[in-house]
Amino acid sequence: SIIKALDCMDKCDVALILIDADEGITDQDITIAGYAESRGCGAMFLLNKWDLLDGERKSVKKFMEELRYKSKFLSYAPAMTISAKTGQRCHRVLDEVVKIYREYCFRISTGVLNRIIEDAVFREEPSLHKGRRLKFFYSTQVATRPPGFVCFVNFPDAVHFSYKRYL
Repeated sequence: SIIKALDCMDKCDVALILIDADEGITDQDITIAGYAESRGCGAMFLLNKWDLLDGERKSVKKFMEELRYKSKFLSYAPAMTISAKTGQRCHRVLDEVVKIYREYCFRISTGVLNRIIEDAVFREEPSLHKGRRLKFFYSTQVATRPPGFVCFVNFPDAVHFSYKRYL
């Protein structure tokens, strides 16, 4: 099933990551979500079998907190509770996929992007490199589907992967 999922992710723009809510969030679910993120897919979590959960386990807030904790790398991905058996909220899935795809194809102007990067760097300063602060001079979007950005920095190799992810 993993190989089939990986093949599909190579061909798709938006990955729907289906989680069995009755079983809970498994390491396998998070692994597949990681593959979707690393392949540059837009992503959405679908929590299926929501109708099977009893009142004690049916806290959406608690379930979402656990999902966000385990999948920090996809904090931007929306999540929706559904029931394939009863059809609960299934009609909303494609509307959400269309929204995700629009964001996936969105192009942001260079000026706006530079202001966003400037604000992000101001809020969370990058680490020092050999006693000198990293400076972000200029940023531009170079691709869509998936969105790709280039930042011109005084020490490009010194930008930590976690800071890249933050930006």
